[in-house]
Amino acid sequence: MLVVSCDELNDADQSIVVDVTPFSPQGPAALLTVRLSDELGGYARCRTISFADAQRFAELLGTVPESTLEQVDMALRAALSL
Repeated sequence: MLVVSCDELNDADQSIVVDVTPFSPQGPAALLTVRLSDELGGYARCRTISFADAQRFAELLGTVPESTLEQVDMALRAALSL
Protein backbone atom coordinates (compact mmCIF):
# COMPACT_ATOMS: atom_id res chain seq x y z
CA MET A 1 0.00 0.00 0.00
CA LEU A 2 1.05 3.54 -0.69
CA VAL A 3 -0.10 6.09 1.88
CA VAL A 4 -1.44 9.20 0.13
CA SER A 5 -3.18 11.04 2.98
CA CYS A 6 -2.05 14.11 4.89
CA ASP A 7 -0.15 13.89 8.17
CA GLU A 8 -3.23 14.89 10.19
CA LEU A 9 -5.22 11.89 8.93
CA ASN A 10 -2.26 9.59 9.41
CA ASP A 11 -1.83 10.83 12.99
CA ALA A 12 -5.52 10.10 13.60
CA ASP A 13 -5.05 6.51 12.33
CA GLN A 14 -7.20 7.31 9.28
CA SER A 15 -4.61 6.82 6.56
CA ILE A 16 -5.82 6.91 2.96
CA VAL A 17 -4.00 4.46 0.71
CA VAL A 18 -3.84 3.15 -2.83
CA ASP A 19 -3.09 -0.45 -3.61
CA VAL A 20 0.38 -1.45 -4.85
CA THR A 21 0.95 -4.45 -7.08
CA PRO A 22 4.15 -6.03 -8.41
CA PHE A 23 2.50 -6.74 -11.75
CA SER A 24 2.69 -4.42 -14.75
CA PRO A 25 -0.78 -3.08 -15.58
CA GLN A 26 -2.45 -3.98 -18.85
CA GLY A 27 -5.26 -2.37 -20.81
CA PRO A 28 -7.24 0.64 -19.62
CA ALA A 29 -6.15 0.09 -15.99
CA ALA A 30 -2.65 1.18 -16.99
CA LEU A 31 -3.90 4.75 -17.43
CA LEU A 32 -4.42 5.13 -13.68
CA THR A 33 -1.31 3.25 -12.60
CA VAL A 34 2.02 4.79 -11.61
CA ARG A 35 5.35 2.96 -11.65
CA LEU A 36 7.07 3.30 -8.28
CA SER A 37 10.80 3.80 -7.79
CA ASP A 38 13.24 1.04 -8.73
CA GLU A 39 14.07 0.68 -5.02
CA LEU A 40 10.47 -0.20 -4.15
CA GLY A 41 9.35 -1.72 -7.42
CA GLY A 42 5.72 -2.25 -8.22
CA TYR A 43 2.89 -0.07 -9.39
CA ALA A 44 0.48 2.17 -7.49
CA ARG A 45 -3.06 1.44 -8.72
CA CYS A 46 -4.81 4.80 -8.41
CA ARG A 47 -8.26 3.73 -9.60
CA THR A 48 -9.48 3.23 -6.05
CA ILE A 49 -8.61 4.61 -2.67
CA SER A 50 -9.33 3.16 0.74
CA PHE A 51 -8.66 3.69 4.42
CA ALA A 52 -6.08 1.64 6.29
CA ASP A 53 -5.49 1.24 10.00
CA ALA A 54 -2.06 2.82 10.49
CA GLN A 55 -1.52 0.64 13.57
CA ARG A 56 -1.31 -2.36 11.23
CA PHE A 57 1.65 -0.93 9.34
CA ALA A 58 4.50 -3.18 10.42
CA GLU A 59 7.37 -1.25 8.86
CA LEU A 60 8.16 1.50 6.41
CA LEU A 61 9.50 -0.12 3.25
CA GLY A 62 10.57 3.15 1.69
CA THR A 63 9.43 6.41 0.24
CA VAL A 64 8.78 7.46 -3.32
CA PRO A 65 10.40 10.47 -4.99
CA GLU A 66 8.48 13.74 -5.25
CA SER A 67 8.15 13.28 -9.01
CA THR A 68 6.39 9.95 -8.46
CA LEU A 69 4.04 11.51 -5.90
CA GLU A 70 3.15 14.15 -8.49
CA GLN A 71 2.24 11.36 -10.95
CA VAL A 72 0.12 9.66 -8.27
CA ASP A 73 -1.57 13.01 -7.59
CA MET A 74 -2.40 13.44 -11.29
CA ALA A 75 -3.73 9.88 -11.56
CA LEU A 76 -5.95 10.32 -8.48
CA ARG A 77 -7.25 13.64 -9.80
CA ALA A 78 -8.12 11.97 -13.11
CA ALA A 79 -9.77 9.00 -11.40
CA LEU A 80 -11.84 11.23 -9.11
CA SER A 81 -12.56 13.99 -11.67
CA LEU A 82 -10.91 16.64 -9.48
